[in-house]
Amino acid sequence: MDAIVFRNTLTLKLSSFCHFNPPRFSIRFTMEDRPNLTNPRFTLELEFVSSLANPYYLSHLAVTYPNLLGIARADDDDDSPSPDAQAFAAYLAYLYSYWKTPEYSQFLTHPGPTLRALRLLQEENFRRDIILPQVIEGLAGVSVP
Repeated sequence: MDAIVFRNTLTLKLSSFCHFNPPRFSIRFTMEDRPNLTNPRFTLELEFVSSLANPYYLSHLAVTYPNLLGIARADDDDDSPSPDAQAFAAYLAYLYSYWKTPEYSQFLTHPGPTLRALRLLQEENFRRDIILPQVIEGLAGVSVP
């Protein structure tokens, strides 16, 4: 898939995320659902979860889509997570539930950082704090004096 097409597709998916309803049942895969690099959904999700290994991409998500991560704006008095943030948290849980299995993790280029990011993104506090530069620096292993 062309990189520009992928980015436009991912941007479109993230910007219209509130329309996504992750499955609310246990996931059972049929032969058609098994990991397959010719399956467009599989390749799109593989690209997305792989990008989560990059702390600077996480920072980009936090800055560009703060509503998805539950980051409150300065003028927002309501501390409860938005429906978009709840749906995105459910989507991240859905992704983590199967990408952590050997059947799927074998396709990850950097499984350690990718799965670590997915695991951390399960925590509401981490999703809110990811906008802080010191959190990104810690993930990147950068020490700033």
